[in-house]
Amino acid sequence: MKKGIILSALAGCLLATGCGRSSEKADGFTSRVDLEGYEYDCIVELPDSLVTDGEGGKYVRFRGQGMLPSQVGGKKIASVRDSLMRLGGISMADRTGALPLLKEGYRLTRLDPEKISGCSERYNQLAVTLVTPRIVVWRDYVYSYLCGSAHGLYNTTYVNYSIPDGKILELTDIFKKGYEKELLSLIVERLKEDEVELSVKPEEVGIPSDFEIIESGIRFVWGLYEIAPYVEGEVTVDIATYEITDLLKPGVEEMLYGRTDN
Repeated sequence: MKKGIILSALAGCLLATGCGRSSEKADGFTSRVDLEGYEYDCIVELPDSLVTDGEGGKYVRFRGQGMLPSQVGGKKIASVRDSLMRLGGISMADRTGALPLLKEGYRLTRLDPEKISGCSERYNQLAVTLVTPRIVVWRDYVYSYLCGSAHGLYNTTYVNYSIPDGKILELTDIFKKGYEKELLSLIVERLKEDEVELSVKPEEVGIPSDFEIIESGIRFVWGLYEIAPYVEGEVTVDIATYEITDLLKPGVEEMLYGRTDN
């Protein structure tokens, strides 16, 4: 993997980039995934309304790293790339660098993040968690802390991309019509087995829109406070493929695991 390090004259952010290529083949089906890495580390000045007293009270340190697609399966990827950039909270200054997207009132500075203390911080990581000839899965993790807060907050979001279809998958792309009742029953039962301390009644738990395709099936994810107190963190439930085979649309098992014996 070739890497380059650039010092941005625009904002004083340390940027690093890298590219990697992967080609996979299974029973005549061939796909290619090219990935482009980025990294940034910046000091941002907060708007006056958020400034707190004390050292670094007016600064927030923005750090991030991730992997973006430059080619997937030979298809147009502008849509998924743009979606991942928004999710990762970045803009690409050019082909060699990335800068964080900032809310109105926040100002990017030229200050050295190693020399300036920022009381607040924000970290973002956009990582690839699964690559097969048919599926690429990205995980976006965000942690943020505002100076003076009792604790930081974090959130994890997933993007499941179908290479043959050239699209981001939704649950309706995977499951047959009318899947909700049976799937929800499995999910609630798993929450009970895992002894998750819910902050809502079991019958009030819904199927989360956020999910991750994993090696053994599908992982469903609820964010902080969605169905449980903060101490429980993000709540996850793994459902194995064999448990939901009858609920899957035709061709989904092949998409997930290649050629099947069915």
